Amino acid sequence: MKRSVRRAIVGLCLVSAPGAALGLERAPLPSEAPMEACPEQGAGFARIPGTSSCLRVSGRVSAGIDAGSHGGAVPVRGRFSVDTRSATDLGPVRSFLRLDASHR
Repeated sequence: MKRSVRRAIVGLCLVSAPGAALGLERAPLPSEAPMEACPEQGAGFARIPGTSSCLRVSGRVSAGIDAGSHGGAVPVRGRFSVDTRSATDLGPVRSFLRLDASHR
């Protein structure tokens, strides 16, 4: 008898759960919110949706031709940078990452 009561309760929960979920609204995903400019941090910064942090992603790539006697090596250099800045009660907080790579 206890087993049938338990099954009835579980069945009611399963039937009523989709109806209860219809009344809830989904919060927008961070990827759906537009990025806003962050001019107080400098050029190229954008505010991360849902936070007070600003982010700048930058980089560069250069290539050339080395016409030396050791063959036709192509020197390539690249740089990738990520800079984040946030205002806190204790003052600004900054994190910076720069990756440099080269091949000769």
